[in-house]
Amino acid sequence: MSYLTIIAVVWAICAIGAVLFIRGAAQRNHEPLRKQSEREPVTPASKDFSHPA
Repeated sequence: MSYLTIIAVVWAICAIGAVLFIRGAAQRNHEPLRKQSEREPVTPASKDFSHPA
């Protein structure tokens, strides 16, 4: 293979790798958003302030 072919192949592999990397990093989570009550149970906050932390 000539040197120009080798250089073109190396550039093409780098370009494909960059495109795949950027596409993978840009993937969005398409999971539907859940309500707060479904994600984390809400525990009532303690109102006892008689003992300092």
